[in-house]
Amino acid sequence: MKFKLGENIRKMRKERSLTQEALAEVLGVTVGAVYKWEADLSIPEVEMLVRIADLFDTSVDAMLGYEAADNRKQSIRDRLTMFLLQKDKSGLVEAEKVLVKYPNDYGILLIAAHMYSGFGQEEKNKDLMLRAIDLFDRASNIVPLDVDPKYGRTSIFGNIAQLYFAIDEHDKALEMLKKNNEAGVFDSQIGLISALKGGKGEECLSQLTLSFWDNTNQLINITLGLFFFYKNRGETERIKELTRWGNEYIKSLQKNEEPGFLDYMSVTYLTLESFAYLKDGDEKKARELFLGAKEMAEKFDSSPDYHLNICKLFDFPTNINSYNTLGRTAAEAIDTIIKMLDDKKFSTMCMKLNK
Repeated sequence: MKFKLGENIRKMRKERSLTQEALAEVLGVTVGAVYKWEADLSIPEVEMLVRIADLFDTSVDAMLGYEAADNRKQSIRDRLTMFLLQKDKSGLVEAEKVLVKYPNDYGILLIAAHMYSGFGQEEKNKDLMLRAIDLFDRASNIVPLDVDPKYGRTSIFGNIAQLYFAIDEHDKALEMLKKNNEAGVFDSQIGLISALKGGKGEECLSQLTLSFWDNTNQLINITLGLFFFYKNRGETERIKELTRWGNEYIKSLQKNEEPGFLDYMSVTYLTLESFAYLKDGDEKKARELFLGAKEMAEKFDSSPDYHLNICKLFDFPTNINSYNTLGRTAAEAIDTIIKMLDDKKFSTMCMKLNK
């Protein structure tokens, strides 16, 4: 059995910008004691271990970071995961047996919680959902240091809030989301619950519309990521489908035919689609698309409007501008995309058409 106590104490201390002297002072021990712990020359007494774990907001198990020689726990987690994926309700009985033996294993707690949550919400069984809340809550108190962030505390709090909502405790759900809304990850859920609770003011609208815009930006980033992924694989038909879809989505949002910030995005998609047609040997279509992008860019840049109040679905309640990460102007955005594509033939075509 291998422990990582010294390594973890040092790691947690540095994460909190504490010197060995500062940690020693907080714990009421000598600097030499802290040095020996971190160098694995000695081990703190049990009471001190608990104090250190409490100080670093973690569990003693996580702080010890022990690795059992066998993989029994991992085998159990894998088995429970199969019950979860196959929606086999007998997995609940198995989970309870395992939890008796391993009540503080983060992975087992999470899998069991998701199992109870899934069956509870599907069957509208409040008792199952309450059990899921309890398990998620226990897991939130023993999050390992090296856990993947998407399975960490923020994710757990989101799951708990969803369960509170499902059992009609909307105030608790809203409180949980607002309290743990790091980087606005729960903006859309907060807006939804606020609206369902009768919200009709500017705050509720702002939460929903800004979340809509953030998610639209994320969607655009995803499509651009997929574009370059398919470029790397030489799948030009997929590229065309993506860029056409992107332009159609943007057009579905535009309030009117007047130039607006969404045109800046359309310019990007048209340039990328032009590249795909050129790679397929259709230079005529490629030139047509690029000239369309160039014309749209010139029209936008002649009277740029960076306000987000451009969506026909709603009006943004606040005067917020968008920033152009690909270039100050739409023309610069085209140049940026050309450089990112790094294709000599496409660059040559664009250079000729820009004259």
